[in-house]
Amino acid sequence: MSAADHELIEEIRDSARDFLQRRDQRQRKRRTPGGERAYWQEIAAVGWLGMSVPEALGGLGLGWHAMAAVLEEAGRAQLPEPLVGAGVLSTALLARINPAGDGTVRDALLQALCTGEKRVGLAWQETEGQLEAGESAGAFGVTVTAREGAYVLNGEKRHVVPGADVDGWLVTADGETGSALFYLPAGTPGVTVQTHERADGSPACHLTIESAVVGGEALLAREGVLDAVDEALDYGRLMQSAELVGVARQVLADSVAYLNTRKQFGQTLSSFQALQHRLVDTTLQVELASNSLLDALNAIAAAPDDVKARKAAASRVKARAARAGIDAARLAIQLHGAIGYTDECDVSLYFRSALHLAAWLGNATAHRQRYGVLAADPAPEADDTAEDAPEGSTPGLDAMEFPREADWNAMPEAAFRKLLRRFFRAHYPDHLRHVPWRLHWDEIKAWYFTLSRQGWIAPSWPREHGGMALSPARQIAFIEEAERYGVARAPDQGLVMLGPILIRHGTDAQRARFLPGILSGEAVWAQGYSEPDAGSDLASLRCEAVIDGDELVVTGQKTWSTLAQEATHMFMLVRTDKTVKKQAGISFLLVDLNSPGVSRRPIRTLSGHEEFCEVFFDQVRVPRGNVVGELNAGWGIAKALLGFERLFSGSPKHASHALQQIFSLARQRGLLADPAFADRLAELRLDSADLTAMYRVFADMAKAGLPLPPELSLLKIWATETHERLGALLIQIAEEYGGAAMRLSYGGGGVQALAPYTNALAATIFSGTNEIQRNIYAKQVLGLQGA
Repeated sequence: MSAADHELIEEIRDSARDFLQRRDQRQRKRRTPGGERAYWQEIAAVGWLGMSVPEALGGLGLGWHAMAAVLEEAGRAQLPEPLVGAGVLSTALLARINPAGDGTVRDALLQALCTGEKRVGLAWQETEGQLEAGESAGAFGVTVTAREGAYVLNGEKRHVVPGADVDGWLVTADGETGSALFYLPAGTPGVTVQTHERADGSPACHLTIESAVVGGEALLAREGVLDAVDEALDYGRLMQSAELVGVARQVLADSVAYLNTRKQFGQTLSSFQALQHRLVDTTLQVELASNSLLDALNAIAAAPDDVKARKAAASRVKARAARAGIDAARLAIQLHGAIGYTDECDVSLYFRSALHLAAWLGNATAHRQRYGVLAADPAPEADDTAEDAPEGSTPGLDAMEFPREADWNAMPEAAFRKLLRRFFRAHYPDHLRHVPWRLHWDEIKAWYFTLSRQGWIAPSWPREHGGMALSPARQIAFIEEAERYGVARAPDQGLVMLGPILIRHGTDAQRARFLPGILSGEAVWAQGYSEPDAGSDLASLRCEAVIDGDELVVTGQKTWSTLAQEATHMFMLVRTDKTVKKQAGISFLLVDLNSPGVSRRPIRTLSGHEEFCEVFFDQVRVPRGNVVGELNAGWGIAKALLGFERLFSGSPKHASHALQQIFSLARQRGLLADPAFADRLAELRLDSADLTAMYRVFADMAKAGLPLPPELSLLKIWATETHERLGALLIQIAEEYGGAAMRLSYGGGGVQALAPYTNALAATIFSGTNEIQRNIYAKQVLGLQGA
């Protein structure tokens, strides 16, 4: 979706919110749970009923992104009218059928629906739990028989929404020549309506059809009917998910407002960390649902004829949205206490709405299982086929030339990615692909030098400083292709952290002195942020730098510095003023680690790797010219780095690789046929897919050069904890190898059973622990007082 499209969608959202706020929708829903026909006409007048209908068929043709924005606002407001049941399913189906005859009957009915003149339900379901129109209904399915220019219908339809105040139904029926679609007006002889209430009070019904005779004009379609119904149902589920997102967002917003005012034990409930974290975790589910919906709509718009992908996407979104809606409403009841359990509290409206929407058109479990069946198995993490190679060449064997300089940003993205894949295959050591631990400098320096000679070592740097000058979009492509191929991360703190800082905040002398060494690999940089008592609370650091003429004298300690035992230099945060608040007295300093007074002690992790290091400074003298930026202004520089660090921590690469290993091992052991394992795997595949959707949202921000917001904390939480869950499953199915030595692979193959789990444990701590990320989100995004 382009920026212009996004702006239009937000205008539609604002318009929908304004329209809904003119009336108290919650009171309307209490009074008339099924809505009012007069208000249905108002809804039609603002264009909602024809919003997703193509212009060629008399609609507005604004598409499903726009309709989703409207449905989310409807869920927030608790609009009682059955917008999905009567405003999405019926119009979506009529717009997609191959109409019988000349199409005039279909066109007239569709136009009547768009204008609100008629309200029609879709009667397709014949058994409980049915997800697709073609599933066998046994003896109770509706059948049709042609008789003297008319048609006779018999059978039952179940769980039709809306179940009252309709002008008729679109009914599917099976006949000798296949399935057909009919329009049965309300009051048709032989049609009995058994109305019942849904959890939210809205009416649904079962239809019993006994020898109902309709004329030839009632036949709307006889070809491709079931496929058209399934497509309409999937769009209905996507719009239903948007409504669930609206339900969840509003009930959580109401809960935040309640916690910020309600006091217990002398303080507001919002100050209790246990409640803060529960709210953040539930909000995470809601944002996953929202991002998954956006991702699905984008994917379907890009490939509208990919039926299998559409079905998988719809089920993935509905499974997540159903969970999010129920979880949010259930938590709201708990947070409101006894009043939340009463009918008079508006939380009850949202809870009952979530129950109705989560169960109708398939619940979370059913859609998770459907997704597990339909989703494509993970593809190999790097496709080594010849499709990326130049014509007449052999991948990895032919000497291929790669340009040192080009207009990379003008190159089509697909061509740029293909060039990268070719280069990695030609030059990256195969034995270092997907290494599950951090490589030391002596293991990876040859690759670093290769990139340096090629001129590709600094993708994000400007050309005048020796970089590739890639746009944000091309930078993301470079990172993603490297991750996909399994390129190990070299000691790159100088490239991805210090270099950009010097380019932006450094002096000309600093850039001339330090940037060339980073590019060549002559200087290897480590980060010096954390200290024994200043980890996630970084601003509490105590490592001190005292000004002594033209020098600073550094005394103190840094810890958890990645591979600092092999670094030549360190960029670090030091305290240069103790008289001001802790964030204000910090400076950003560059230190040569070969200076007198520096000592280092490697730290061996629980996985047996010496990945980190303690660094001690005893009266280390550093030129004052090594201060980057103004003295005491280092905190702002550090914060800028942490956002991008969390974006990289949120990359789906680790989860994708763990999923690959799970599939590889599951195939070896025949576990994919085990229903219990398949269900657990489907759940984790959903988690991984939704992680990718969330990552794309923030990656698109980075591509556009936008600042990364505090919402990024959710990405870091979900990425690391999804990786951990996948790692735990891998350990489980590895059986005895799940407790073998860290570097021992399963059966001598390529599956490292313990690596994903142990790596994920570390990732939940680095770049600010996940608990701190929850605190950040609670305070800066949710606005919980006392957080």
